[in-house]
Amino acid sequence: MDIAKQEIREKEMNFSIRSATATMVLCGIVAAILVLGNILNFLFVPLSSLIIIAVVFFCAYFLSFLVRRGVASPIIPYVTTAILTVILTLALSSVGPLTRIPFFLIYFYIVLQPALVLGRTHGLFGIVFVDVLYIAMVFWTRSQYPETHLGFEATKLIFFTIVALFLVLEFDKNLRRLQRIRYVTARAETGDLTHRINDKEKDEIAFLSMGLNRLLETESAIIGAIYEIVNKLSSIGEQIASTAGEIASASSEIVQTTQAMTEKIDQQHDDLSKTITTGKTLSEVSFEVVNNVKKIEEFSIGVSTSAAGATEQGDSVINNIELIGKRYENLSSLMAQLQDVSSAINKIVNTIDAIAEKINILALNASIEAARAGEYGRGFSIVADEIKKLADSSQGSASEIANIIKQMVESLQTVAVSTEEVNSAIKDGSVLIRTTADVLKGISNKVLELNTAIKNIKDVIATEEEEITNMLKQVESSYGISDENSTAAQQILASMQEQSAASEEFSASSQELVSMANKLKDMVHKFTVAQVHTE
Repeated sequence: MDIAKQEIREKEMNFSIRSATATMVLCGIVAAILVLGNILNFLFVPLSSLIIIAVVFFCAYFLSFLVRRGVASPIIPYVTTAILTVILTLALSSVGPLTRIPFFLIYFYIVLQPALVLGRTHGLFGIVFVDVLYIAMVFWTRSQYPETHLGFEATKLIFFTIVALFLVLEFDKNLRRLQRIRYVTARAETGDLTHRINDKEKDEIAFLSMGLNRLLETESAIIGAIYEIVNKLSSIGEQIASTAGEIASASSEIVQTTQAMTEKIDQQHDDLSKTITTGKTLSEVSFEVVNNVKKIEEFSIGVSTSAAGATEQGDSVINNIELIGKRYENLSSLMAQLQDVSSAINKIVNTIDAIAEKINILALNASIEAARAGEYGRGFSIVADEIKKLADSSQGSASEIANIIKQMVESLQTVAVSTEEVNSAIKDGSVLIRTTADVLKGISNKVLELNTAIKNIKDVIATEEEEITNMLKQVESSYGISDENSTAAQQILASMQEQSAASEEFSASSQELVSMANKLKDMVHKFTVAQVHTE
């Protein structure tokens, strides 16, 4: 199995830095021991050895500098292992065979450290390089240390080789087990949860492998459950989104309908307001008509009273004329004047007759107008004006009659001595006066009829006014209800608009839920849990 090149590069760089640091530390320690031994005369150290140690130190420093700057190469770990081996071998070459024994164990560190970190290749390289370099050092220093025993050195080197080889292979075995764990975790990082580790050992690495297997099983089960939940959530989200869209559409239609209803209610509210205003205006007009009719009634009563008084005066005049006719039959000389007076009375009678006809017409018109009072009493002003003119004309005629009668009385006083001549004229005048009295009585009767018609008009107007008042009350009540309905409709419209906005937000949230479910589904699809592979 392959481990990512980046991870191998990082391990090599880390090992190179640590090895270079260890080399520099070891160079410093060896140099210090050699210098101290040379000063105290318990070690013989050639100058060349110190020079080699210095060169090795600076080489290690240079390698550390390059690696820290990002310069990496697969051969650098081998170089650092070789440098450490060289510096330790140089140090051991400066001491005797027996003194070398404890320091010889450092070779195990030089060999096992790269094997533990980088694998058996580096460990085997370290073993071979140590064996070759140590054998060369033994033969090189044999003349310097006669006590050197080649069998002992060979036994020591063989022991080192066997133990180191065993440890390197054991480390490599454990390293490969860890690499299998790393491989499975790397596959899990990419979403592949199908790999498992088959480790039959009973150590911590095996327990770690079993724990990782259980973790992957649990994670696979969780991913499967999440996948099912995501599918259901996606389906539910789509249903919710569809329902939310329908709700939003329905809410929008309801808002439009409610808004149209609100506008109609407002229009009805305005129409009722106009109706109330018109009704109040009509009531005011009816009140003015009633006042005018009351004035006409008062005027007609006055005319009737005047006509009755004129009739009574006419009767009195007739009685007086008859008495004068009996007494003054000799007033024939005044016939001409009485004739003129009779002509004047004739004109007045004609005028009164015309007035009577007009009053009849006005009474008829008043009855018609009373019947049409439902159309706001139009025409009452015309009737009032005509009746006023009639009253003025009647009053003028009555005044003329009074003047003529006065002239007649004066004439009769003047011609009192001539009874015979005026007897015939007095009789004729008596007839005319009776006729005038009859006309006045007719006028009085017509005025009474007019009063009755006016009373009927008043009653009709009063009834209409009462109906208008009741209608206004009902309209005002409807106006209040319409006002409440308008306010309620506005509140309903506001609520529906809020509900429509909430529905749109709910629809957007549903769409977002579907989007999140799809994203989660895409993420879950990255995991593979179908087939299990054993490593």
